[in-house]
Amino acid sequence: MIWIVAAALALLLIELFLRRRPWALALTAMIAAIGIIVWIFSDSQSRQHLDAVSAVTVNVSADGRTCVDPALPVAAVITNGSGNAVSRLSFDLIGRQQGKSTIAYRGYLRHDQIIAPGATITRCYPLLYHGFAHPRPQIIDATKYEWSAHVSLMSFGEPPAE
Repeated sequence: MIWIVAAALALLLIELFLRRRPWALALTAMIAAIGIIVWIFSDSQSRQHLDAVSAVTVNVSADGRTCVDPALPVAAVITNGSGNAVSRLSFDLIGRQQGKSTIAYRGYLRHDQIIAPGATITRCYPLLYHGFAHPRPQIIDATKYEWSAHVSLMSFGEPPAE
């Protein structure tokens, strides 16, 4: 749709340049000013969102003292350092065998409870057998892996009422 509008404006400007040059120059200046204002506003909004997203961190580890249930061996410490409440968070859980660089485990996890600004929560997550690369281990010991997390999706604000 935006390309149709741009093409129509281009044809209008060509017509005005051929017939009424002062009108064409005024219209070109007005379009340029509007474009610059929209670009500055959208760039500012994008930078604010990126700052808020980068202020939310997820640190993961396999700690038997934090997560005592063997079915939930991985502890995720989620810190909301932004000024907005986080309503949903999804992250990739990546496990590498200690001393190796290849990925041995990859899982997609989410947290859908509200995290207040400045709050830190800890939640224990299970490991899915099919998240492991082949050959899959027969006995899964989460402490034998180096864990990391990467935030992939985040929503700010209050969730919609159900």
